[in-house]
Amino acid sequence: MDNGYESFESDFNIFNNKVSFLIESRNKEELINIVKKKHDSEIKDDVDKEHKKDDLIIWNALFSREVIRSGISKKFLHIVYNKFYREIKKSNSMLSLQKIELDMINEYFDLLINETEITENFVVNKILQSLYLNIEGQISLEKICEKLNISVGYASYCFKKLKGISIMQYLRKIKIERAKTLLLTSDKTILEISILLGFYDQSHFTRTFKKITGMSPKEYKNKSLLL
Repeated sequence: MDNGYESFESDFNIFNNKVSFLIESRNKEELINIVKKKHDSEIKDDVDKEHKKDDLIIWNALFSREVIRSGISKKFLHIVYNKFYREIKKSNSMLSLQKIELDMINEYFDLLINETEITENFVVNKILQSLYLNIEGQISLEKICEKLNISVGYASYCFKKLKGISIMQYLRKIKIERAKTLLLTSDKTILEISILLGFYDQSHFTRTFKKITGMSPKEYKNKSLLL
């Protein structure tokens, strides 16, 4: 069964790095393809519509957060968010909820894409793809730019202008997000996670984790288990 609910009690796409990347890179077409396949499975497996409502409320918040995080004008954001929140709450069928999900993707992506400079966004999309593909292991900025056939200076300028941080800072950030997931959902040790994610050693991983999250990997795991 591959309906988006196989491993989690909610839609596992919420936790899927590939889906996160598609949103980051504004790849609406591919995201819609994934969602439509999920819809077919939802109907086939008779997924509970109340379960689906809960997931769409989460997605509505996640899309809104992406708009805010991207520094895009929030003038009409509350209108879009409130509209979908009300539609989700009053929907009475799986088909109507699935339509809402597709409408959400289209409308939020319109907000995200139309507010972004196309030329630079294309470059940043390619960089983001490389970062997510290399979230495990080590890669240098020079290697990323060599593969994309662009200069380090131009890549750095485009990325910093759009994302507000450097390429390598962003890579460290998403590595730590991946580490947080692994700490809570796998049996891997801190050393194993640090090696998997391409840190020089456990000490380097711990310092980076603490710098970004404010706590050590062990403290983060212990605190999360108590919640």
